[in-house]
Amino acid sequence: MAKSLANFDAKLSSVYQSALESGELIFTASETVKSTETEYEVDCEICYAPALARKPQGVLPVVEADPNPKVTSAPTTSGDLHTAMPSTPVKKRIEKTNPFLPHSPALYVTDIGEEHKVLLNKFCIVPRHFLVVTKEFHPQTEPLSPQDMLAVWSCLNAVKDSRNALAFYNCGSRSGASQPHKHMQVIPLETPSPISILVRETSMRRPGKKENRPGDIISVPFNCINHVYLLPDPAQSDKDEEEILIEAYISLMDAMMTSIREYADQESLSDEEKSLCANGMSSFAYNWILTKEFMMIVPRKQASSDPVDGVSLDVNSLGFACMVLAKTPEVLTMVQKKGVINTVSETGFCFLREYYSPEKEQQRKEQQAILEKQMAGAFSGL
Repeated sequence: MAKSLANFDAKLSSVYQSALESGELIFTASETVKSTETEYEVDCEICYAPALARKPQGVLPVVEADPNPKVTSAPTTSGDLHTAMPSTPVKKRIEKTNPFLPHSPALYVTDIGEEHKVLLNKFCIVPRHFLVVTKEFHPQTEPLSPQDMLAVWSCLNAVKDSRNALAFYNCGSRSGASQPHKHMQVIPLETPSPISILVRETSMRRPGKKENRPGDIISVPFNCINHVYLLPDPAQSDKDEEEILIEAYISLMDAMMTSIREYADQESLSDEEKSLCANGMSSFAYNWILTKEFMMIVPRKQASSDPVDGVSLDVNSLGFACMVLAKTPEVLTMVQKKGVINTVSETGFCFLREYYSPEKEQQRKEQQAILEKQMAGAFSGL
């Protein structure tokens, strides 16, 4: 672990509290609504935070005086012409500035080596949510470098309850990225995230297959392409942390490209989808998730779920951690009806498009129970 991270958790808490009290950091309380889904009965989370709908977005319009106002002439009461040069108000658009260059001193936690720094997330709904940011500008469309992953890995190991912490990277415009400057995000959690539980359950309870081992790649039950690499414990491996992370990332990128090629071979694809797949081979948009147990990647076809009566959900990596954010009652209702997993799956590449329904979930559970009973009987006879 980097020397600067020796007392990282305590410093993170201290800076967070100071920024909160000064008003430099805005924490928004939210209501967490549970949604039990998949045959593994995992509790997905819908965070309902209507106050975030008022968070500043994108471009801010301002009114300024026109430096070259129009010249107008009007008759005075005496009949003479009086020349007036009013300051004509005009609207201008100011593009969002880079909040990382320069960063707010109140949100700064520490440096990680020569390439990265840790900043608190200014608008958060999870306490101590922080960002691992490149010191120099790199675009959010770049692949992760070994240094990026090592910096995030160091942070995961430095926070309290590190086994539960969740890191993610939104790569590309369709991934839910909100800033063009390259940054990864880490959410310290006191309990396992829904995706951690789902990966564990999927790994242990796949019908007819043995429990997976570190180094295996599996998929979890989303209705879209996704790949999960089960990480070995560096303490019990003959490879160091950098080798493990690089191998996992390269393996996942290869698996993703293979799956996209298979998806592109479907005869039912529209020309638009075929073009998206072809372009995606050179410039993927994807979500990346990292915990101390696994690395996950999900290629993205679109930034938001399919609209229902004009209502859709914006999805970033946390959607594939089975954790979504609803800012309006309409979005909350829509996600509850569809289910979290089916809603976020619509933003990925789906071989089979189907909506969540209690009837289908019950059918899956019954089939799963029958299969597990058959397998148990078969193994007992050996």
